[in-house]
Amino acid sequence: MRGRSALNTMHSVPCEQWRGMRALLLLLVLASPASAVPLPLVCDLTSEEDPAFVIRLNKRTRTALRGVLTHQRKTLGTMSSSKPNQLRQSIWSFQSGDITHSGTAVLFADDKVWNPFKRLPKPQETNRVLFVGLDSALRSWRPQEFPFNRELLKAAAGFWEISSSCLGGRIMRT
Repeated sequence: MRGRSALNTMHSVPCEQWRGMRALLLLLVLASPASAVPLPLVCDLTSEEDPAFVIRLNKRTRTALRGVLTHQRKTLGTMSSSKPNQLRQSIWSFQSGDITHSGTAVLFADDKVWNPFKRLPKPQETNRVLFVGLDSALRSWRPQEFPFNRELLKAAAGFWEISSSCLGGRIMRT
């Protein structure tokens, strides 16, 4: 009988209250901080200016791939890149310490720019990326470290080669 009375109690919740509770649960799920899930494959972006600079994207959040920007395997900061879609380019984000900068990541298939409003090239065909404004973001903060690293600024301003385990800002499924 106890199970039956609990069932009857559940049915006595007014529909408006249930909708409100459902909306609250949905809000809690969506507003919770995105936890990063390790990926089965790693997406490496290697600087074409200086291959010692590598962005290794190895975690997936709800909205982006996340990893680190390294120089000769020393971590310089956290790097994220969102998935492009039919309405916009990918967005990059770089965090070092408590400061974060972001900008647009323009994808290329060889020398042809990917455009969200054109059919070709497709985003999964891209093999290069340009992080617009990353160099000036690095130059403008952490004065004790980044502005005097000319190699880093040169790499940040140039093209990055997307590894074959990536599909234009996405990780291939295994």
